[in-house]
Amino acid sequence: MTGFRGVRAAAAIAGAVLLLAGCTVRVGGEAQPVPGQGPVKRVVDACSLLDPQQVSALGYREPGKASKASEQQQTPAACLWNSADDTETLAILGVGWSVDLSQDDYLQGALAKAQPEQIGGFTWTRYAGFIAGSCDLYTTLGPKSFAYVSVDYPDDAKACQLAKQAVPQVAAHLPGGQPAPPITPSTSAAPPTGPLSDLDPCTLLKPDQATSLKMAAQGDEQSSTSVPDSTFCLWPDTDGTRGQKPFEVWLGPSTPMTKWPGMDVPPTSTLDANGHHWSIFPNFNESGVNCAAGLAVTPTSSIQLVSGYLDDTSKSCDAIKAGIPLVSANLPS
Repeated sequence: MTGFRGVRAAAAIAGAVLLLAGCTVRVGGEAQPVPGQGPVKRVVDACSLLDPQQVSALGYREPGKASKASEQQQTPAACLWNSADDTETLAILGVGWSVDLSQDDYLQGALAKAQPEQIGGFTWTRYAGFIAGSCDLYTTLGPKSFAYVSVDYPDDAKACQLAKQAVPQVAAHLPGGQPAPPITPSTSAAPPTGPLSDLDPCTLLKPDQATSLKMAAQGDEQSSTSVPDSTFCLWPDTDGTRGQKPFEVWLGPSTPMTKWPGMDVPPTSTLDANGHHWSIFPNFNESGVNCAAGLAVTPTSSIQLVSGYLDDTSKSCDAIKAGIPLVSANLPS
């Protein structure tokens, strides 16, 4: 699964290692090089742009999922928070903070969607998102520095309302920002609940079932920055560096099926197995070699399967279709 910009900027590659706040350094002033060495790269923690009280008052769940800046991917340091209320449609708040990449280089010609607004001591402009479903507000802090606040929500007007509510809180933590206005606190955050909250994704394929799919017998459970609160289990393929791709089972205890990347469009086909109705998405991330399947467990929780085939696009969904009955049989009633 690949990443995306705006709210998705925090997840350039799904399954990437989670970088916690303890691995970053808050920067005050300019970093000074050690004599005889090159320039010291500034490191910022995007999660520090909102404190826990602000996150809770805005209606999101701590801790945020952080990712550091990537020179290769040309993405800034970023942080994601999931909405705390599991009874509502999922909203994802993302903030980004760059100190060594210009806004123009990051946006790559994206069009402004609204007139600039003065909020929190900065000028914020909404730019077109890289995929539909988010409201992305940017401010330039310097020639090689910018920040953004983005909210991913199905309703465009509501997404921008939520984003503008968060902007002054974020601005207060940026150099030169104005003090944050008060927020009416929301209900306290709660961990995900429901049928997937305590489920181990690695239990959804037994060793003999995994080997029947030409995968390693044992899977490896991991967490991801691409979709908050999600976990997945990855079974490596056994045919070398080409051909079959690994098999992944993703659990989203507070993720509607349409919130998985590439699943906000109608499926090309469906498959029923053991009483479960799966939707299939060939080429779900436009890579040409990947295939995914989604199962809506409840309106606010879902399962995603991901695999593919590198050398023959006609085989990209073979492992997914073979794995659906196996995973379905292992799901708790």
